[in-house]
Amino acid sequence: MKNLLLISNEKIAKDFLEKATGNIYNIINTDDVDQGLKILEELADSLISVVIFRPSKVERAKELLDYMKRSNTFIFAIPALILTDKDSREVDEEYLEDPVIDVLEIGESDKVIINRITRASQFLNSTSFSEFAGMLQKLPSLIYLKDSRGKYVFCSQYWHHLEHYDDPDWTIKGKTDMEIRKDTENAKMAYESDLRLIANGKGTSYIIEVNEDGVHEFLQIIKEPLFKDDGTVRGIIALINNVTEQEDNKRKLEKLSYTDELTGAFNRTYFEEYVKNLKPEMFPISIISADCDNLKMINDRYGHMVGDEYIRMSVTLMRSVLPNNNTICRTGGDEFVVFLPGVSAESAHMYVNILNDMEDMFSIRECKLSVSFGTSTIDYPDESVEASISLSDVEMYKAKKKKKNRRK
Repeated sequence: MKNLLLISNEKIAKDFLEKATGNIYNIINTDDVDQGLKILEELADSLISVVIFRPSKVERAKELLDYMKRSNTFIFAIPALILTDKDSREVDEEYLEDPVIDVLEIGESDKVIINRITRASQFLNSTSFSEFAGMLQKLPSLIYLKDSRGKYVFCSQYWHHLEHYDDPDWTIKGKTDMEIRKDTENAKMAYESDLRLIANGKGTSYIIEVNEDGVHEFLQIIKEPLFKDDGTVRGIIALINNVTEQEDNKRKLEKLSYTDELTGAFNRTYFEEYVKNLKPEMFPISIISADCDNLKMINDRYGHMVGDEYIRMSVTLMRSVLPNNNTICRTGGDEFVVFLPGVSAESAHMYVNILNDMEDMFSIRECKLSVSFGTSTIDYPDESVEASISLSDVEMYKAKKKKKNRRK
């Protein structure tokens, strides 16, 4: 039960409040301001209001009200009410300033008294929430509340991802993400995530990539359910953090861990991950095995720095010919495996022919680039990738042998 603190030494005031409020509030009565201050400190969480009977006749009433005015924040917000009678009303109304919300008069109906006490608490809570909301706007993160239908109740700030974020007359309240977000795909994902959380009562956290108004960002969304007493979800509280810098750094590190330092192609680690994570929609996948010719001769004649450039040149050749969705992996010193998702066997052979025709366009220290290629194609997900790579290797070694025989 909520407590109502009454500052009065007259029985009429307590009798009136007890009759008017019935069993709704527990009346705590004291005529000592020091005792009243102590009760304010000790029972702040359970006090619905402080009522001062005829403050013009209460010594140190102003001191009590000044204390409440200083202390009332979004954490500690208790309204003060004046209780008076017809004879004292005019002089007591002079106390009607912060934190005094209203003036009650002995003789008013029970319904009016209860209504005014309730409204005083609601008014102060709403102004306290506004103060709190203003503080939240200072944070770089965005905090919002939604109801059990996924509609916004509160949002600490509007970001440029919303259709009307810069319109001062527009409000987010009562709308879903589907109605307000510029990015319809992300809006749909957010709304569906809300519905799942409301249905299962389980919080979630995920990162989305956003490109709005020429700005590329990564946003982390953290959502938790708010429950009713019966255990059903009454709404959602969520936090949105801009994690662009962290995500960019993370992806740079991942790229470094998967990138071959010499050529910029993917390394052996990435090759193994790629093979393990092939998806059905990527098939057919054509594979090209590649191996640099004459590398030992170039290393012996010109040194390993020139040999390294020779290897890099072979990657430049492949990148200049193969489609953009290619994945080139350096699997050994001068050995490469290339994956071409969605490319048929016929097209893969066409690319190999072009590579063979164009390699003469690249040279270093009067030595023309020479790379041997072999290809194979996996048509269905249940086929062995390892077996297909072995086939392309066989084709590549056949091509290498033919080149040697031509030179003899």
